[in-house]
Amino acid sequence: MSKVSRVLIVVALLALLLTGTVLAQSGSKQVGLVVQFPDGAVHTEVVTVAQDATVADVLKNASVSVTISETSWGPALCAIESTGCPADNCFCNPDMFWAFYLQEGDQWKPSPVGIGGYTPQDKEVVGFAWSGFDANYNPTVQPPFYTFEQIAAPPPAEIPEPATMVLLGGGLAALAGYVSRRRKAEESA
Repeated sequence: MSKVSRVLIVVALLALLLTGTVLAQSGSKQVGLVVQFPDGAVHTEVVTVAQDATVADVLKNASVSVTISETSWGPALCAIESTGCPADNCFCNPDMFWAFYLQEGDQWKPSPVGIGGYTPQDKEVVGFAWSGFDANYNPTVQPPFYTFEQIAAPPPAEIPEPATMVLLGGGLAALAGYVSRRRKAEESA
């Protein structure tokens, strides 16, 4: 086999490898997740899932623990973290449930389908809130509204409070004084 043939084979293999990487990357999407807990805590994250993933798949791949029960009409969300019901009694609380929201413009809209019946688009945001319901069975609690860009943005760098800066400055001044006195003592000796 000639040197040129080997080079062509290597180039062809690299092209196949790069094509496979691009195809693998195009087979996934990112979905924003917002969860409002009853104590006021809010969890946000960007979840990477397969292109055809439903919201149930997003929840299963999220960093929060979820309890999902497979029912005759599809998956039902029973609990997020420790809030909710066990899988074997998913509807144990007749007054509260995990309300599922979709973003419509700049507001939340209750989802007309369950978590297994909705396939979010790339960079779409879905939300959940532990909620009661009104006389028309509409959820009464919504999660705070975040755009995908807000969820994906890195948190801002923390700026030390003034007292911390004063304490640090005082410590550095004391260290400088100690070093200066020590040098003078060594020069005197």
